[in-house]
Amino acid sequence: MHFRTIAVIAVALLVALSGCSALGGSQADGPTDSDAETEPLNGTETNADGPDDIEPGSGDAEPNGTDGDTDTDGGEATADAAWQPPEEPNRPLEDKREDRIQSVTFVDKEPAANGDGYSNFSLEIVANTSMEAVDPPAHGDVIGEPYFFVKINEDEQKLVERTDQVRMDENGTYHIDVRPAGLEEFGAGPLTVEVFLMDEDKDWDDIYDAVGREIQYAPDGGTDGSSATADESEPIESATSD
Repeated sequence: MHFRTIAVIAVALLVALSGCSALGGSQADGPTDSDAETEPLNGTETNADGPDDIEPGSGDAEPNGTDGDTDTDGGEATADAAWQPPEEPNRPLEDKREDRIQSVTFVDKEPAANGDGYSNFSLEIVANTSMEAVDPPAHGDVIGEPYFFVKINEDEQKLVERTDQVRMDENGTYHIDVRPAGLEEFGAGPLTVEVFLMDEDKDWDDIYDAVGREIQYAPDGGTDGSSATADESEPIESATSD
């Protein structure tokens, strides 16, 4: 009887041990899938997969000015703009002339179709436009606002071009396009082209220098039959009273 009891207990222990072994085996197989689902994602690896589906550069904006659309030549923009009579300076003008304009040169000259003079030209100016302390303190700001304007012929004094405010420079070089539409009323012959260096003020503008140059002008399509003895003249110091 005692032996039977021991045998029953032994069988029960074997069954229990077999059950534990089976349970342990099922738990050991599970973590493989569980770990794969709960493992934290690595951001670098996730981003590294992105370019496979995105074409390089798609959706990226080009930096400003790197695609060739930015116009860096103000002279060309002025030449292409439609001509309109420029704004007159604020009057009465105050004469503060100094030796500031070093040279005025005709550039980009286009020979007239009839071969006598030029039908189109631009101006290159070398001048001292430094005006750091030229205005009275009563104006609220002693810093000047330099600009140029161009007039044709002393007797008619037609204003044909006016620049915006220019940079201040003790020895600066400036380019002004004289657009043909501003010269249409003039016939063939010599033109006196006067360049004025100005300071814009609220009440009246100041003249800081003025220099005239002469050029033989011949609009395309017409001539007065005169023959030019010289294409350009020496600088003419302007004493025009405005």
